[in-house]
Amino acid sequence: MKPYKEIEITTYMLKEKQKTGKKIYASIYEYNGHIIGGNGQLEEWEPGVFTLKDKEWLINEGKINK
Repeated sequence: MKPYKEIEITTYMLKEKQKTGKKIYASIYEYNGHIIGGNGQLEEWEPGVFTLKDKEWLINEGKINK
């Protein structure tokens, strides 16, 4: 196997909350000082992971507050 490149993952707890009061997190993936991706996580929600672009959809679906 070839060696893989290491990335840095930084996870933030957002000030926004779910409608249930549970926490929301965002993870940002960086490689060599450049952001290469990210995702969000809703505490105690299945599947629990969403793309950061889905924030408006989650608000419209009533999962999170504005």
